[in-house]
Amino acid sequence: MPFKPIASKAARDRSAPGRGAACCLAGAAWLAGAAGALLTSPAAPDVGLRPDGFQESPYRDLRLFGAAFHAIRSRAADMRGDGPLIDAAIVGMLAALDRHSHYLTAAEFRRLDEQDTGSYAGIGVVVDADGTVRRTLPDAPAARAGLTPGTIIQEIDGVAIGRIAPDQVADRLRGEPDSAVRVRVVRPGEPAPAEMVLIREWLPLHPVRLKALDTVAYLGLDHFDEFTTGRLLRAVANLKAGIGRDRLTGFILDLRGNPGGLVVQAVAVAGAFLGRGEIVRLVGRDPGSVERFALDRTGADVIDGLPLVVLVDGGTASAAEIVAGALQDHRRAILIGTRTYGKGAVQTTYAHRDGRALRLTTAWFVTPAGRRVDGNGIAPDRVVTPDGMAAGTQGRLSPEPGAGGGSLQDGFVADGLIDPSRDRPLTAAVQHLLAVSQSGGGGLIHRNDPSPNR
Repeated sequence: MPFKPIASKAARDRSAPGRGAACCLAGAAWLAGAAGALLTSPAAPDVGLRPDGFQESPYRDLRLFGAAFHAIRSRAADMRGDGPLIDAAIVGMLAALDRHSHYLTAAEFRRLDEQDTGSYAGIGVVVDADGTVRRTLPDAPAARAGLTPGTIIQEIDGVAIGRIAPDQVADRLRGEPDSAVRVRVVRPGEPAPAEMVLIREWLPLHPVRLKALDTVAYLGLDHFDEFTTGRLLRAVANLKAGIGRDRLTGFILDLRGNPGGLVVQAVAVAGAFLGRGEIVRLVGRDPGSVERFALDRTGADVIDGLPLVVLVDGGTASAAEIVAGALQDHRRAILIGTRTYGKGAVQTTYAHRDGRALRLTTAWFVTPAGRRVDGNGIAPDRVVTPDGMAAGTQGRLSPEPGAGGGSLQDGFVADGLIDPSRDRPLTAAVQHLLAVSQSGGGGLIHRNDPSPNR
């Protein structure tokens, strides 16, 4: 049974357009059949099953694969069954392509789908790629264990953070409900590391956080799931009503530590602030085949043309970089912080009926101005590193039980403990917007101002 492109809305949103999927699927189907035929015979005859577009070379290579598989299966001193060998071969094939394509176990695939639909099983922390805890969820396992912002996770289940791919750190902390994860941590002010075992539990994702900072409205996006755009629009409406539209001087969109998510949600969020224009281009295997995502008609800017600052850092990745890049290229916002991560891959998930799946990079995205993001990231207009912390981490406080913030409101969190005085990039953003307001709006890059000030 071949791997098939999954048909769920999460898959459609994450993936590149469907063209080329048929060819990939045909290859997967033939590969699965060929591998099966070669399990017992390293010199299996060519039976003439050659899908269109395949050359002789892959057949010779697969016979070599079959010979190696046969030798290992029949002679290896430590043979533990066929399954681990096949899994390792698939992992190796994907690793040879790019740094983002990978093989998912059934449990990992379920967690990916859960993440896109607004809930997951984990310990309730938002972490940077270097293991620094930025935020803990109220009454989650991590908060109950005393993990606070600034705690550094050194190891996860015995694996050092430095040996885990940056975009996989958060995934290692997630798992099945009621399963255990062992972490080695260093808490702020405690030089000696501590080890603890935490039990994962079901937790809701609150991808939108909001706060009124005097006359500046703050919106924090932690992830792009299928509910993000709707919650963002409701949050903006609440902030306008709470502060008063006439008193608002600007908006801050915080994308720091946002690892991405659903591409269509990122496109929708960028479009909400732009109102018109191209948002992203997807470039597949054929460089001449480019798909453009653009607003085909002029729409309303959700914040009514008010000045906008986007906060970014080394944890801003993938779909979050689509938003940051589009807003920067159209001069709708200035970016403050540090260079983004640089994950410009669009991936299609191919699921097998046994629950396992392939996440295959099927396109690369570039910004409206033609900048390729993967491996490069997006440079901010103004570099501001967090005080006393490495670039890519924040000193932002988070809602904790009994502290007057963090109440759930219609799917987003009113973050009552954001403190600009302890967060240099956030302080810079607030000061910038207040200065723009006092100067009558000059000097800010935004949609109606064609003169950038970088």
